[in-house]
Amino acid sequence: MGSSSGNQNSDRARQAKAWVLALDPLYGMVGFGAVGFAIDRWVVGSGRTWMLALGITGLVVGFYRFIREAMALNREQTRSSSRTDGDPNT
Repeated sequence: MGSSSGNQNSDRARQAKAWVLALDPLYGMVGFGAVGFAIDRWVVGSGRTWMLALGITGLVVGFYRFIREAMALNREQTRSSSRTDGDPNT
């Protein structure tokens, strides 16, 4: 029973990490967009130039982090699995 519980905790940890990875582009876009909004509003006084530019930059950075972390997670999963034949139950 203890081994089953350990596997469930490990699966939950992987799921949580996957959700964090999936939300990275959103967080980057919102965070950088908010900084751009602040620059537009209080510093430059322009329209939405900085908000759009930094929002797109945040999206690109978020996707870069997503790809990098997903590759690392995949390498970790491959190393920890005794079978690598594509079976999703391993």
